[in-house]
Amino acid sequence: MCCSAAIGSTGCQVAKGVQSTHKPGPKNSASLAFFPPLSLPPSHSSSQQHVQDGRKENLEGFMKTFDKELPEDAHPGIYALDCEMSYTTYGLELTRVTVVDTDMQVVYDTFVKPDNEIVDYNTRFSGVTEADLADTSISLRDVQAVLLSMFSADTILIGHSLESDLLALKVIHSTVVDTSVLFPHRLGLPYKRSLRNLMADYLRQIIQDNVDGHSSSEDASACMHLVIWKIREDAKTKR
Repeated sequence: MCCSAAIGSTGCQVAKGVQSTHKPGPKNSASLAFFPPLSLPPSHSSSQQHVQDGRKENLEGFMKTFDKELPEDAHPGIYALDCEMSYTTYGLELTRVTVVDTDMQVVYDTFVKPDNEIVDYNTRFSGVTEADLADTSISLRDVQAVLLSMFSADTILIGHSLESDLLALKVIHSTVVDTSVLFPHRLGLPYKRSLRNLMADYLRQIIQDNVDGHSSSEDASACMHLVIWKIREDAKTKR
């Protein structure tokens, strides 16, 4: 579903994982490590209310997960995550992140104050409102610090159109399972099936049905459910 506005124009709303005709960016987050850093774009005055997607313009502030030495009986972890983004004068910026474990328990969930002034909360898709961020002081750097303490380079991260989440988090991580790839569109890439469609088709569950917008905890849990279902179904055929 598309609002039909030009991407990056004021009021343009983006739902993660919906195929558009716009030129795609890097196909995976790991490839970002080889992109040369670019200079920062000039700052925008709030009076201009100009919106662009500045996330791919430079790698300043990106962090990479690293190897960690674990006890022999320890596991680097498997988590599903989902991010919500809002439009600022700089472009799309992170305003909420949720991480769930394999038991569908939320292990991290926070609203995030973007670095730049918000011009559109994108509530229709993000579910984030002005009230949600009113008392939030958590920054992207704070989120990165928490996630890098939770994850290692070997941690398996699950998500839907995960490159969008990693761009929003400014995190480079290559051990991923993307449900948009695991359950491909019949026409192949760059087309992708929506998370809502996958849950309805495979698990007979309706998600993203709230008029107040998406829930990052619901979407993260949905991704974990789909991967667990896929593993069990594949195991049946190998017996």
